Amino acid sequence: MVSGVIHQKNNFYTIRIIGNCGEFSAEELIAIAQIASTYGNGKITATSRGTIEIEQISPDNLEIALEKIKINNLRLGGTGTTVRAVISCKGTTCTKGLYDVHALATELDNLFYGQTVPKKLKIGVFGCINSLGKAKSQDIGIMPSFKNPHKFELYIGGLLGNSPVYGQHIDIALNKEQLIYAIKFIIEIYQKNGKYPQRLRKVLDANPNLWQEINNYLIELIQK
Repeated sequence: MVSGVIHQKNNFYTIRIIGNCGEFSAEELIAIAQIASTYGNGKITATSRGTIEIEQISPDNLEIALEKIKINNLRLGGTGTTVRAVISCKGTTCTKGLYDVHALATELDNLFYGQTVPKKLKIGVFGCINSLGKAKSQDIGIMPSFKNPHKFELYIGGLLGNSPVYGQHIDIALNKEQLIYAIKFIIEIYQKNGKYPQRLRKVLDANPNLWQEINNYLIELIQK
């Protein structure tokens, strides 16, 4: 199955379209609406990860709908055993946001989105204490450090779904460059040690030494 195409009930399909970390231009939304009206049921759904889904596309209309998505330069994806689209809160414009959340999320999305992993991996970027619960629910949640301005802290191994668990807080403040290295390291650990259909948290809990490897690596980063 093509990434971004989801088989649904009654032999219909849903197509998932990814924006820029939750942002879509007016032109993109118009194109999506036209495709939904012509080839779906005229409805679109906004997902919790800031993507948009066109619903109830019949098998007969699937190929041409995908072609229209390509013609309109829309980004199809966000499914499969990959790093999923990075999400962010509204901290860039929200009065409570402590930094340019969307800019960081976009940079991370450009670096990591679509990389192959054992199951799936979700990264979220958040700008204030009000998003703490969301940060804790990501495989890798990023929050501003409240003790070290202009730095970041990580929550690792969060899960929703049928086995919800909070991500573990790593109390080490990182600058942006260190943060990028840290995320790369965590993804590599997941790739090397995980097997389908294990999520990151299951891999880390099954191998406690990996938690220690991550902690040691972050300490080394801030000491360089």
